[in-house]
Amino acid sequence: MTLLTTHNPIRPLPAETASELMRMFIDQDTDALLVGACLALLAQRVPEAHELAAFADALSDVAVPFPSVPSDALDTCGTGGDGSSTANLSTLAALLLPHFGVPVVKHGNRAATGVCGSADLLEALGYDLARPSADLAEDLKTRSFAFLFAPAYHPLLGRLREIRKRLGIPTIFNLLGPLLNPGKPPLQLLGVAREDLLAPMAGALARRPSLRRAFVIHGKDAEGKGLDEASIEGPTTVRAVVDGQVAPPQVLVPRELGIAPPPRHALRVSDRAEALAVARGLFGGVSHADFRPPVAEAVALQVSLGLHLHRNLGLEGLGDTLREARLRLDRGFSLPFTLPPQVPA
Repeated sequence: MTLLTTHNPIRPLPAETASELMRMFIDQDTDALLVGACLALLAQRVPEAHELAAFADALSDVAVPFPSVPSDALDTCGTGGDGSSTANLSTLAALLLPHFGVPVVKHGNRAATGVCGSADLLEALGYDLARPSADLAEDLKTRSFAFLFAPAYHPLLGRLREIRKRLGIPTIFNLLGPLLNPGKPPLQLLGVAREDLLAPMAGALARRPSLRRAFVIHGKDAEGKGLDEASIEGPTTVRAVVDGQVAPPQVLVPRELGIAPPPRHALRVSDRAEALAVARGLFGGVSHADFRPPVAEAVALQVSLGLHLHRNLGLEGLGDTLREARLRLDRGFSLPFTLPPQVPA
C-alpha cells in the first residue's frame, strides 16, 4: 500500500517500481478504488519503454506458460483502440501467413471497444478457444497456426476487468496485450493506435531477449485518424526493431506501393455478422459474393509486412511482396486449423 501512496504514477517510474506497482494491481488484497485511481493517473501520459517492459515482465512472470515456439514464429497482435471499426485485418493476415510457410502464434482477446475482436472472429469461424496448450503446440508444428486466448494465460488479470470497465477509459493494459504473448514469438508485427506510442512500444520490444525482429506500425486513414495497422488510405509509419535496436522511422505511402485509394469506409464493418461475412468472402477468393477488394488489399499489406519480417528483408521491395500476397488472396485460401467435430443434435 505504501508504494501506491508515496509514488505519483503520473511521473515516469523506475523499472523496479513499475514491476512492484503491477504486482500490486493484480494482488487480490489491493483496494480496487486505489487501483482505479492509479490507472487513471497512468492514463494521463504516454508510458516510457522501460515502464512498459517492466509492467509486461511482471505479468509474464505470473502467466500460464506455453511450450516453446518455432524459431521463426510470428505474432500479429495490435493494441486496438483506434475506434475505426475496420475488418479484422491482423487476424485475417494471421490466417493467411501460414500458407506462405510462416508459423503464426497469435495472442488475442475478445473485443473491448471494437466491433469484433480476434477471439470473437475465430470463435465464429469455429475455432476452439479452450484448446489445450499441448494441442496448440502440436497445431503449430502441423498447421503453422495457434491462437493463444489471453484470459487462459493471464487469469490474474480477471480481477481488473471490472475496474477497467468502470473507469471507461483506455488504460495501460490496453497497451500491454501485444507484449504478453506467452509463446514469446521471435518475430512480431505490432500495430499501435497512436503515433506517440511508436517509440515506447518499439523500445519495450527491444528489451525482450526472445525477440529477433519486429515492425511497430501506425497508419493514418483518409481523414488522418490513427489506425493500429498498416493503412491503404494514408501513410504508415514503421519503427523496425532488430536484435535489440530500434531503427529510425520509415514511412510507407500507398500510391508508392501501387495501392489505389479505396472507396470511403470500404474497410469498415458494422457488427460481428458483417465481420464474419467479410472474412468468409476473403477465404472464397475474388469470385466469392462477399469478397471485398479493399479488405483484400489491406490484408495483403499486413501479410507483406509479416513476410518481410519472416524473410528478414526490411522494407525494401515491399511492393513486389504485396503483389505476391494479392495473387494468393484472389485465389482464396483455407483455414489453417481443423474444425472440431459436430456434436449430433
